[in-house]
Amino acid sequence: MNKKLICTFILLGILAVTITACKLPAAGSPPPITTQEPATPTATIGVVAQPTNTPVPTTPLVIIPTTEEPTAVIATPVPPTPVPPTPMPLPQAIRIQFAAGGTSAVINGQIEAGQTLYYVLQASATQTMNVKISSPNGDIYLGVFGADHQVLLDSASQYVLWSGTLPATQDYYLSLTATTSSTYNLSVEIPPLQTLSTPNLTPVPGTFDPQATYGNPTFEDGMTGGNINDWTNPVTGLLPNTNYIKIVESDAKFYVTGKMPGFSTWYFTWRELTDFYLQSTFNSGSCTGKDAYGLIIRGPEHLAGASYGYVVAFSCDGSVWVYRLDSASPYTAVDLLSWTPSDYILAGANKENVMGIKAIGNTLTVYANGHQIAEIFDSKYDFGRYGLFVSPELTANYTYRVVHMAYWDLTP
Repeated sequence: MNKKLICTFILLGILAVTITACKLPAAGSPPPITTQEPATPTATIGVVAQPTNTPVPTTPLVIIPTTEEPTAVIATPVPPTPVPPTPMPLPQAIRIQFAAGGTSAVINGQIEAGQTLYYVLQASATQTMNVKISSPNGDIYLGVFGADHQVLLDSASQYVLWSGTLPATQDYYLSLTATTSSTYNLSVEIPPLQTLSTPNLTPVPGTFDPQATYGNPTFEDGMTGGNINDWTNPVTGLLPNTNYIKIVESDAKFYVTGKMPGFSTWYFTWRELTDFYLQSTFNSGSCTGKDAYGLIIRGPEHLAGASYGYVVAFSCDGSVWVYRLDSASPYTAVDLLSWTPSDYILAGANKENVMGIKAIGNTLTVYANGHQIAEIFDSKYDFGRYGLFVSPELTANYTYRVVHMAYWDLTP
């Protein structure tokens, strides 16, 4: 597991900043699709029968007069034979080949205003593909579609990033559509299948109470403004308000807004954890579909010049999504658990759900309202900051409320 997909990594506090925000994208249908030239038919050589010289006996011609009117012959219309539609040809495209043992490629080029260029590469079903197009003015837009004509991203959506799980083993076409003449940088990554972890989706009976298990939390925040400095810029004292994310504390209530549909954004606090149980209560707000809210954990240290971590998100329709963010430039992410419905997540607008994440070594366990709903194994990141995540699917200025947060430090 979402319009210009610009991934922004905001390190709040260039002077002493302790908080970071980044945006990424989410997905859609490509340009008019065109099919390969039909194969040239193979000529079949036949044998022409020669006429015979057998004489035909002469038969006298006899004319028999008749007074009967000829019977009219009524023509019966023959229905036309239906002609199957001819599939549209696929466009001529430059084939991308990864280096031996490689999983990515970077291509630089030049494109004219109004032009569309096509690249093609082969990939397998269930692999994740990450694509990003960069240009000086950000006005070259990406399209992604399969040789089977299934559209994964329409260039009319004006996205510059795409990441997703491929549905079939086949060729995949990448289209670059320019509004002005420009240079461009196209990066494509397809991590090997074995890098994906295998989640355990067997729910554990009963409910999990961290206080009964671990005692009082190491840190607790009622999200009423008492710990607002965890989220503000220490120099300006302000909460973030960018083109993509806004955080507001109003009347002792804490709100997170994702401004642009199709963009995912996260925002780190300064607190860092290794092994822990982190729990947050969210009110889903006025949402629909896959409008999503959640947490990012094990992110980079302050001013690290990088962006990464594990994202856990709940959606308005009651599903869970877990992915590993490896880079924001170029955007690189791996789905560890694609959107999966859960009976333990309350679906709908203005619903309160408690999200819990237990991170011990390479094991991430996800809870919804005290019920374990997923267990994921991945060893890439084992320490770092945590923060808030928002990803509106269709709702502009989608806003949810953070009601409560707490964590238990379980580091030995």
